[in-house]
Amino acid sequence: MAQHDYSIANQSAPNARADINNALAAIVSQNSGATAPSTTFANMIWYDTANNLLQMRNEADTAWITLATLDQSANTSSAAVTIASQAEAEAGTDNAKLMTPLRVQQAIDNSSATAGHLGVGTYAVLINNSGSAITAGTTIAGSSLRYGVILSSTLYGVVNTTGTLGGTNASGTWRLMGSSCPALSTATVEGTTTYYWSAGLFYRES
Repeated sequence: MAQHDYSIANQSAPNARADINNALAAIVSQNSGATAPSTTFANMIWYDTANNLLQMRNEADTAWITLATLDQSANTSSAAVTIASQAEAEAGTDNAKLMTPLRVQQAIDNSSATAGHLGVGTYAVLINNSGSAITAGTTIAGSSLRYGVILSSTLYGVVNTTGTLGGTNASGTWRLMGSSCPALSTATVEGTTTYYWSAGLFYRES
């Protein structure tokens, strides 16, 4: 561990040789020390022994940039990176932070529950929330259809007694494939009204 101001002063030959050797020792040890060198230069490397950080001086010579963290016991290093938060991963707008496998899965899960996540030319089983029957081949706005309503692990419809439908509206326009998709219906048994929504296979047109 050594640091130096990299200035060889006018001095006797033995002292100059010692000064040069000290400068070389600083170079080969990456200017290592528990505190930053008192004299710094643009793009200078410094190994912070107090925190096991490999640092580099910025080009303006005004601050240190952390390059890596070193584990001296395990003889390993890890790059200094900034991991995206879950919210940033789900938003998908930050182009500087890195993603872990967990963040990727969270982004996918969020996308799967977000309206309009299926592009033009794709198929989806969607719930008819239009209030009217949809006949085969009919094109309908996605605002009248819902993603993500599950009954018994099968995306074919939903039944409840609350009269409210979960899920998320689709985007764009969709064409019903195959058979018709009935409108919301109800049935009252012993004073309890049950609501029945139907689903169908739809193709996104726009």
